[in-house]
Amino acid sequence: MATAVCPRCARVVRLHEGRPFITASGDVELWHRECREARLLPTLADPVFLAPPPPSRHKHWLIGAGAAASAALVVIAITQWTWAVSTQPVASAVPDPEVIQREPLTVPARTVVKELTPPTRERTVTAISDQHAVPDHASGVPLDEAFYTLRGWLHPISGVDGLLPITSQGGFGAERQGIERTECGRGHCGVDLHGPRGRGIIAVATGVVVRVELRRDGGDGMSGRYVKLRHEDGSTTAYMHLDSVDNALEPGDTVYAGQFLGTLGSTGVAANAPHLHFALELPKDPDRAGEETLFVDPAPFLARSKISPIVSRGDLVHAVKPAF
Repeated sequence: MATAVCPRCARVVRLHEGRPFITASGDVELWHRECREARLLPTLADPVFLAPPPPSRHKHWLIGAGAAASAALVVIAITQWTWAVSTQPVASAVPDPEVIQREPLTVPARTVVKELTPPTRERTVTAISDQHAVPDHASGVPLDEAFYTLRGWLHPISGVDGLLPITSQGGFGAERQGIERTECGRGHCGVDLHGPRGRGIIAVATGVVVRVELRRDGGDGMSGRYVKLRHEDGSTTAYMHLDSVDNALEPGDTVYAGQFLGTLGSTGVAANAPHLHFALELPKDPDRAGEETLFVDPAPFLARSKISPIVSRGDLVHAVKPAF
């Protein structure tokens, strides 16, 4: 079959595929259909498509050799990178002896001072008796040696929770109006001990009843009902503001430590809550008991006292009447 070359793309045009064109000189040209349609476009900008030459063994050999060379280069590059990484210095737990010789360790001249943790403060619980030392008598001996019945007291309120006044105003020497005793500080000649109203009041030590006051406000209008005892060593204790007093008690009766005297109350008290006013008096001269006395703070001896179980009127042990 006859063939021709397309004037535009210079490729072979088969006779049955071409489009004929007669030139001005009368020659017949055979064009590709797309070249015929695009003949008016400039041919310089169009890419020239060349028919691929038939493959040859020589070309395949070159391509294979190039691929092998590329693979070899990649392997070489990876090998060099791996070697470079492996030769980098790595920290080791075991030091190199040569490095130690070249760079010997040195001890700094100044030692580092570690911050010291402050010691933990231990909280010590001080016994209440240690907070209230026993004062000395004028003779230079402790009061509980000069007056032996001050040792081993029972607390005057049976079954009480606390030994001492709960407020400073209830302490010995607190401010009170109308009382002028120099040994009583600002006027309070005793301590105010709180407890439940009606709780049994007991004798702190064995003694003899020297006075029983049954009037509601007392003889002075503020002491209320009370009982006063004199003990064997000449000391006296008073139990005031009682709601009730044991009816069997009379002056001269002997009562024992822990014996029921009355009940806690508020007789003779203007505005305060029910409480026991407890007072301690000591003779100036231990050898002349019953004459001139001084009020003394009973707190050191209350702090060393023992709390008895609750005592009520039903547990009453009657006082011993004097023998005539």
